[in-house]
Amino acid sequence: MRRRLGVALGVAWLCLARGLGAQALECDATSIEVRKLDFVGNHTFRSSELADGVATTQSSFARRYFRFFGKRYCLDPATVTQDSLRLILFYRNAGFSSVTVGKEITMHGPRAAHLRFVITEGRPILVDSVTYQGFEGVPQFDRLVRGIEIKVGQRFDKSVVLATRDSLARRLRDRGYPLAEVLRSFDTDTARRTASVEFSAATGPRARLGAVNVNIEAPPGEHPRIDPQRVRSVLGIREGQLYRERSLEAVKRSLYLSEAFRHVDVQVDSASLVDAVDSLVTVNVQLTEGDLRAARASIGWGNLDCLRTQGSYSNYSFLGGLRRLDLNGRLSKIGVGKPFDFASGFCRSEVQNDIFSDTLNYYAGVTLSQPSLFGLRTVPTITLYSERRSEFQAFLRDTPFGVLGSVQQGIDGPLPQSFSYQLEYGSTFSSPAFFCAVFNVCELEVQERLLARNRLAVGGWSLTRNRADDFANPTRGSVLRFELRHASRAIGSSTDQQFNRAVFDGSFYRPVFDGGVFVMRLRGGTVLGRRLSVGGSRSFVPPQERLYAGGPTTVRGFRQNELGPSIYVVEDTFTVVPGAGDTSYFRIDQSGGRLRVVPSGGDNVVIANAELRLRSVFLPELIQYALFVDAGEVWNRGGNTASQTQVRIKITPGVGVRVFTPIGPVRVDIGYNPYQAPSGPAFYSASQRVGDAVERALYCVSPDNLLPVVPGEARPGGGTALPVQARGACPSTFQPARRTSFGSRLTFNFSIGQAF
Repeated sequence: MRRRLGVALGVAWLCLARGLGAQALECDATSIEVRKLDFVGNHTFRSSELADGVATTQSSFARRYFRFFGKRYCLDPATVTQDSLRLILFYRNAGFSSVTVGKEITMHGPRAAHLRFVITEGRPILVDSVTYQGFEGVPQFDRLVRGIEIKVGQRFDKSVVLATRDSLARRLRDRGYPLAEVLRSFDTDTARRTASVEFSAATGPRARLGAVNVNIEAPPGEHPRIDPQRVRSVLGIREGQLYRERSLEAVKRSLYLSEAFRHVDVQVDSASLVDAVDSLVTVNVQLTEGDLRAARASIGWGNLDCLRTQGSYSNYSFLGGLRRLDLNGRLSKIGVGKPFDFASGFCRSEVQNDIFSDTLNYYAGVTLSQPSLFGLRTVPTITLYSERRSEFQAFLRDTPFGVLGSVQQGIDGPLPQSFSYQLEYGSTFSSPAFFCAVFNVCELEVQERLLARNRLAVGGWSLTRNRADDFANPTRGSVLRFELRHASRAIGSSTDQQFNRAVFDGSFYRPVFDGGVFVMRLRGGTVLGRRLSVGGSRSFVPPQERLYAGGPTTVRGFRQNELGPSIYVVEDTFTVVPGAGDTSYFRIDQSGGRLRVVPSGGDNVVIANAELRLRSVFLPELIQYALFVDAGEVWNRGGNTASQTQVRIKITPGVGVRVFTPIGPVRVDIGYNPYQAPSGPAFYSASQRVGDAVERALYCVSPDNLLPVVPGEARPGGGTALPVQARGACPSTFQPARRTSFGSRLTFNFSIGQAF
């Protein structure tokens, strides 16, 4: 009894300390300011953990270092004494029975002091035995106790004992024992520094689900519109199923998130629990309907989207059932994209000069789904859509019609996965230089075939493991995602639209310092084209399925998509170098004139990021600073030139600031790029009108290229055709001018949301 009372008092005392620590001790004119608070001798716990458990608080960073502003906190002798006792109780509950805590106060002038707690931890008490009573009839007992925190040989900690008790009770109730209770007891020998721990279970009878009663109430003045029988059919629980507490919690959470109900209550009927004969328990589901229709609209601005807007309409009980109908539409590139190119001043200069951003992007789709959060193990969804989307400096994808069907499994489990099938009829426009340099497809007739509208059928599978503590701004945990995509004729794709793609992305979050977060992120991917050769064939991969990097969410020292091989398109003039006879060579010098960069992406990518996020000392709840180092590379297997296949990891450091707003963190990052722009092939695109037709030609103009050019043939009606260049690989001999000033090596990124 005394031991239990001591534990209760200790926990209550620590809770009180945390409340006091949050309030802290403020000052008057005669008070002594706490200029510094620290702990010595604490080898087991961090100083930040101990500081959270005491009431005395040091003055804010700004006050301690600048003196003139910031929050002052002052010293109270009685509170310091109580803090010593709080620390002793904290350590004793953690297994340090002989701990001692002393306090040292060093004055720094008449009104400032340095407070130090000197801790001698001593040897901890260790667990020498863990026993379980009352678990004899529980099936698969070894799985029940798998992963339990308390183990023989580890330090005895009363909080861990309490957590283990709660975990065992929860696991029993998830294995068919709705009345399960677990008691804990322990015996410590301070002389031998050992402790024995015992857990005793009163499991009660094992039960299965009986009747599931669903009652739905309508808002005042309205009639119920949702049939209870249809709700019952999709709850994901059924009569005869083994009782699991987590299944009932998942039902409740899913019903709330379906947005069809404003009140949800899922309870076990207490009368069914006291029946000593019947092992079936009754579940009562009490619901109150909410608004079954919703419409939303928004307008905003994006770094690469210029002005954008989107709207949606949702019906949460489509056709009187529990199906959900969503109508979604969005527009982007407003201001620069035709026909809404009336306000280019709202767009960044890079977007104004991007040929793939000069057309309005849109999406219109209708989605029909069984409510995806009703606890079903398998959730079907089908979407019909039409869209036009562009990737900065890379491609423009136009899809007049598409259909996407998906099935989700285990959405309430630890590893939700999704299977999908997507069929599109559309085309992808990219620069002719891209096809010539990357795939050695320089004939315009062949390029036109690849750019023509065709079928793209993709089967996909993805697996996600989310252990992060927050969706928008995680501080601890991890998020792992693995995705596979496959397209082939066997599932409906055109001959030129076949590939296999795999991408892994993992982010890891760990709290550091006081309110800081250290983040590690790894990303890797590969894509194989139609011939599925890993040895380096020039197999074709659609531009929208290639892998790109560079920009605000990958390697921030590079502009969007510009990490890896690049192609250059000359937009003004080149030099004609005479050759033998009537041949000549088209070349540019290294100055280049006006150029347009065409990121080619690659079929392999690897990215690693490390970021330290620190709260501002002035407005810690509003502003966050970041120090980061990004590294990565994009490359091709078996490219035409060495610049496409070489792997040289680029490392770019940088700093950033985040401002937390209702729409998410507004983020500005500045990356430093010490690297020279990669060498690559240079091209010039020429065209001339012949009657009602347009004749086009693409010329390699890389310095020192050896592809001869001969004059075009004379036309019968007068005039000549465009000059003809010999076929061959365009060498990657053009090297853009090196950035010499510090400012020219900085890359600015502006976006909303954390990078990862």
